[in-house]
Amino acid sequence: MQSSSDLVRKFTEQPLIRDLPVDAAQAVLALRYCILCRKSERDPMPELERRWGNILAARRYRLVVEAIGHVWPDPFAVAPPCCPRLSFDEGLLADIVTAAGRGDRVRFDCLTGEMLGNDARAMLFAALENFVRARAPGRV
Repeated sequence: MQSSSDLVRKFTEQPLIRDLPVDAAQAVLALRYCILCRKSERDPMPELERRWGNILAARRYRLVVEAIGHVWPDPFAVAPPCCPRLSFDEGLLADIVTAAGRGDRVRFDCLTGEMLGNDARAMLFAALENFVRARAPGRV
């Protein structure tokens, strides 16, 4: 039988970035970078373009960040750039990026349904889908 402290750790420990699918990890790290840029009044676009290899994906990711800022009910919790673990919000971002990448609206709605209304979910899913399409070769 597990001790109570082991159970608490099991249910509260967030995943490591390195254990995420590549697309989800890139999205989390790019969000951290965008937050740093906002705080230091720098433009994140050059790094986003370098990260994804095209300006369209960078622009569409920036729209994802703006959509999150607009629809998220509470301030989005972002871990420090050097932190290997995800915040709970970053974990959710990783999951919804993965769902959007698969075109899985049902999974996306299950993950965000209690937190976001229909219009907010539709806007965020569309932004994520557009971003994912911009990253895929030959699809825009």
